[in-house]
Amino acid sequence: MSGLTHKLYIGVLSLIVLLALAALTYYGMQYYNTSLEERFYHADHDMLKPSGALGHGLGILGSLLMIIGVSSYMARKRFRWMLRMGKLEHWLEFHIFLCTLGPIMVLFHTAFKFGGIVAISFWSMVAVFLSGIIGRFIYLQIPRSIEGRELNLNEVKGLKSDIGTLLKKDYNINEESYNTIVESTQKKAE
Repeated sequence: MSGLTHKLYIGVLSLIVLLALAALTYYGMQYYNTSLEERFYHADHDMLKPSGALGHGLGILGSLLMIIGVSSYMARKRFRWMLRMGKLEHWLEFHIFLCTLGPIMVLFHTAFKFGGIVAISFWSMVAVFLSGIIGRFIYLQIPRSIEGRELNLNEVKGLKSDIGTLLKKDYNINEESYNTIVESTQKKAE
């Protein structure tokens, strides 16, 4: 996937999540802002309640999206016959898309009414969602080769010395400038 195609792919996935969130919020705003006691009398109650036509469908669809997102990404990582089916990075992005859209739909399925065992499972889902965001942030901090392979500590140290040699030889940087650059990078690393 080229750079432009990849950016378009990410943009479309993000747009789908944002449009779904905006549409569900717009459609149900009056109902969700109504107090729990008065929702029974709201015109959209039969449609938006958790057991209603749309509410129940959102719960099923959101659950399916999360199941598909988790199981397809795990399968891609585990099964040899799937190793050549696209880059793992793209599978991770699709997993993130499905596992972001799924919880949003489950959230609207609950009609923002939490209680009992459902509340425990909902907040567990939120914890998993947040840990995924933190995990993705940490994943992006790991230095990688051009092929996407994680670099070990010796390889990272080798890159640092290679950059020093490159600065001195190819760019004819004098020793004073080189030392200034090294000192400023060491301060930021600490």
